[in-house]
Amino acid sequence: MKTQMHKRTIRNSGLRMFKRQAGVTLIEAMISLALSLIVTSAMVVLMANSMGTSTRIIHMSQLTDELRNAMSMMTRDVRRANYSANSIFCYGHSQCGFAGGNALQVGDIQIDGECFTFTLDRSFNGDATDDAVGGFRRVVTAGTGVIEMWTGIAGTTPNCASGAGAANWIELTDPNTVDITFFEVDDAGSITKEIAESKTSTFDSRQREIQISLEGELILEQQKGSVVVVRRLEDIIYVRNDFVLEAI
Repeated sequence: MKTQMHKRTIRNSGLRMFKRQAGVTLIEAMISLALSLIVTSAMVVLMANSMGTSTRIIHMSQLTDELRNAMSMMTRDVRRANYSANSIFCYGHSQCGFAGGNALQVGDIQIDGECFTFTLDRSFNGDATDDAVGGFRRVVTAGTGVIEMWTGIAGTTPNCASGAGAANWIELTDPNTVDITFFEVDDAGSITKEIAESKTSTFDSRQREIQISLEGELILEQQKGSVVVVRRLEDIIYVRNDFVLEAI
């Protein structure tokens, strides 16, 4: 009797072990597959967004570097505009500003739409008329905006007209990478002060405030049909006159 009961117990235990090792149902398998699909899809989307964000960051850095390099060259030269090595002679010199005086101011910053030119005393001899003029402009070539710098020699005059005098202009921005969509130079903040000497002569002292605005887009983004990366830089340069000029 005990032997039969023992055999029955072993047989029942085997059945229970067999039942525990049985496979999942079809519904359970479908639920598992659905959950796996959801998790996998979320991971793929997250990875794609992460890669897209990294790409946009690289593009933004590339565009910002391109604009900053162009802006840096313009602001550096404009800060030196109208410099004269003889300006020190104006201190305590009553004839400084008269025509033919020791430090007669020559030239000025000329703004013409999306172009501006200026004089530089590059040779430090107190006379900017014998040195090459500086200049920057925005032109559109094959539908792409480009910032160009004037490289003409002394005695030549920059031509600001788009497409004119291209032989003496070189590109500062790469038209294969960046499209300069906006370029503006404004001197509305400049001031001119009149100085009277012995109530017989009037002299002008002018401080120029030049505001440069530059905006660009990546060519690669334009080719995709949706411009995502756009950058705009602005800078204000104060150009100080160290001497006065006889008013005309």
